[in-house]
Amino acid sequence: GTQFYIIYLGEVSVSVGGKPLIRLGQGKYFGEVAIVIDDMSRTATVRTTKRTVLLAMSRKDFRGFFADRPEALADVELKIAGRKCQIRSIIYHPKGIELFTQYLKSQYAEESIEFWHEARAYRKWAKALDLSDERDQKKVNEKAAQLMERFIRPGCDRQVNISASMAKRVMKEVEGSNASASTFVESEGEVISLISKDKLGPFKFSPEFKELMKIVGGYQIDASVRKKLRGGSGELKQETVDVINKRAAAAAAAASKGDSKSPTKP
Repeated sequence: GTQFYIIYLGEVSVSVGGKPLIRLGQGKYFGEVAIVIDDMSRTATVRTTKRTVLLAMSRKDFRGFFADRPEALADVELKIAGRKCQIRSIIYHPKGIELFTQYLKSQYAEESIEFWHEARAYRKWAKALDLSDERDQKKVNEKAAQLMERFIRPGCDRQVNISASMAKRVMKEVEGSNASASTFVESEGEVISLISKDKLGPFKFSPEFKELMKIVGGYQIDASVRKKLRGGSGELKQETVDVINKRAAAAAAAASKGDSKSPTKP
């Protein structure tokens, strides 16, 4: 499944294997698990029981809705995906990154996440400067040099695990006084990719991850309830409903004139 559905008007019935599970009304939603967890198919059938207006949102739109609130998206993804979450959900969640860092320290591997933190802060800071101004360019070069000496140069105290070719590219740019906001972007990505490959799996079975799930109030994802989750339900916060109301004005007008949605199986 690739769509998330919000019930603007009406009611739907959720069933699995022909057995009704629940009815959902205005303000509820379904399909959220399929657009958060990659490569999962639908296991529930949803049909309208009366005249209904459904608002559909693709995975891209769903994430775009949170574009300015990555922490909120991370919280939603962690609640829904649980152990199937991707690393971005961990590192963008305030408590997630704290507990993940705690776990990495226990594995003597915290330098990678420290680098990600500092490189991300550097990127945001540098973007606000005018590099056509020699003074700003000098500031960026100096800051980039500090990061390079601490995390990138071979043999440094907090050297991160990136390829030799990547390290050479970064050092060439910084030592040439051509640092910019994007100087460490590729190395950030390489570091996170390696952390995801080597550390994310074990982290998901650690006490720290268990604590994180308690904090975010994750869905129960054991086999006995997963089918119910596939036709999941929830109630939207008022802030979200207000946005949806504005975007759905045209659909509501059409429904009031007698238009209706036919039964659907997302």
